[in-house]
Amino acid sequence: MADKKIISCICLMLILSVAASVGATGIAYFPDVTSDMSDYRYWAKEDEVLMSVDQIYDFNSRTIAKKETYMYDLKAQPETVDGVALNEALIKSSGADAAYYLGWTYIESNTLALKEDYDEMINNTQNPNASKVQNVLYGVAVHRTELRTFPSPKAIWDDPADADLDYQFLSAVRVNEPLVITSVSADGKYYLAKNICCSGWVPAEDVAACSDKEQWLSAWDIAPEDAVVVYGDKVYTEISVTGPQTSGLMLTMGTVLERADVSDPNVLIDNRAAYQNYAVWVPVRNSDGSYDKKLTLISEHNKVHSGYLPLTKKNISMVAFSALGNTYGWGGGLLSDDCSGYVRNIYKCFGLELARNTTWQSAMPMAKVDMQYMCREEREAMLDKLPFGTVLYFSGHEMMYLGKANGKYYVLSSVGSVMQPGNDSVRQRIRSIVINTLEVKRANGNTWLDELTLALVPYWEEASDQLPGYEWYHDGVAFCIKNGIMKGDEDKHFNPDDNILWAEFLQILYNMEEHESSEVAESVNWYDAAVEWATASGFIYEELSGFDPESAMTREELASVLYRYGQFKNKYTDAENANNLSAYEDAKDVATYAVSAFEYMLGEGLMRGKTDTTINPKDYTTRAEVAVITERFKK
Repeated sequence: MADKKIISCICLMLILSVAASVGATGIAYFPDVTSDMSDYRYWAKEDEVLMSVDQIYDFNSRTIAKKETYMYDLKAQPETVDGVALNEALIKSSGADAAYYLGWTYIESNTLALKEDYDEMINNTQNPNASKVQNVLYGVAVHRTELRTFPSPKAIWDDPADADLDYQFLSAVRVNEPLVITSVSADGKYYLAKNICCSGWVPAEDVAACSDKEQWLSAWDIAPEDAVVVYGDKVYTEISVTGPQTSGLMLTMGTVLERADVSDPNVLIDNRAAYQNYAVWVPVRNSDGSYDKKLTLISEHNKVHSGYLPLTKKNISMVAFSALGNTYGWGGGLLSDDCSGYVRNIYKCFGLELARNTTWQSAMPMAKVDMQYMCREEREAMLDKLPFGTVLYFSGHEMMYLGKANGKYYVLSSVGSVMQPGNDSVRQRIRSIVINTLEVKRANGNTWLDELTLALVPYWEEASDQLPGYEWYHDGVAFCIKNGIMKGDEDKHFNPDDNILWAEFLQILYNMEEHESSEVAESVNWYDAAVEWATASGFIYEELSGFDPESAMTREELASVLYRYGQFKNKYTDAENANNLSAYEDAKDVATYAVSAFEYMLGEGLMRGKTDTTINPKDYTTRAEVAVITERFKK
């Protein structure tokens, strides 16, 4: 049963504008990425444990309890469902999914899919044996598989020339991952199932159905000390003719198996002794679809660990880099992972459960920083303080923050497409897990750095005292950027410490009036319309009439103009809130024309003294200060 929100979790198409490089080894790298950066130890060497096993367990419980994460407490799922009502609901939900795809997708064809093509898959959602009180099934994945939008093997493409991107796939399912099965497709080949973070249709041949809940729990509810965790990207069991069910089994990052207690290593498992191997139990599917488990061996050299890995920065880096260069898999397709699936797998190796997609992860109970309307300077200051392993987001994509090197910020993520490095007009498929800087661009021309909306630190509590604070001007600048009142320069720098120019401030007032046109007769400068409007509206005192639009503005000048603008907006019509300037030792320095304005600005709380005893009327006003004042004015 697909949730179209999952569609938003996959990487958007992205662009680069700088040339890539090829290292001495012959491996190609993104601009500003060097070969030594591919070594996980380049980024993190710290062995300090960031969360204990108990803290991770508590975190998972709180995450699942938050409905906004759309995660399932599988143990607590109802043991029966109304199968008749579920059939009806599936017709509606799958019909809505089909309506979403119609008009731009292809079903394994060079022609656009028709409603009839989707109707066939929709009809297969109907369980012919549905009843009002229908027992759920408890299943365990015996192969690495995927949850699908529809119960069908047919692929859904947005481009017939790009068969590797299949919109059928919603989320990967690892070997030995538990599933709660609520329905069966009409042809009996698919189960409607939930794993911890998603729901969809899974091929029945990839699932073993347990006899009861107790057997199901025994398969996967493993004590940490009895677990064997795969932390490499793909680990395979050895080939065995005598043990076909466990031969060549692919185990992906985050897979958790039960360690077998082999007291006598000479006892044969898959026709060999257990020396230099981990002995583990793996699930198998009997010919009738029922569950069983068998012993198999995993060679010692493989990237597996007895118990969950200790959550350290060094281990996070080691796990993340074990998949470097591997293919990108939309929704878990191609036996690989998309951006959010990749990050989920990394943290699963430590026992930490993350929600399925970017939107749902943002609701998790961990330290978070809202970066959506930060100026570039504040973003950079924040990144300077955020730790390795932070998860960064913008709409449709997430990445793991590596850190700063050579003045640039680096991330690691599973990326779909970019514009060809050095050629902004050619789209280039990447479809790999890669390192790049945050200076790469999206299709809208903005860099990843300027598009960041959120940062999450999975191993810090929400109220962690380690979480960096916002800059003092954050609220004001964010308000002005969000509402289009102020913006940065052509390089996206806001320049908060620069002095505000007369022209800039008058343009701010002009923007707040939401003028649709800036045309002025014989206009020469970008600010001519704002200056003409402000002058005609009477915001400029006679004493200020000779101002230079390109000169910096003092605090008393700003107070005077804003006071007049406030009157224009029917504010400040009485002296009730006026604040006498006598409390400030430099009150005598305020120009006569600005005294009333300063009294009102201070009284209304729009402006404040530079110190408790000074107002510094002749000082210039910075862009950050103006942003803060503007936000207060608009409240």
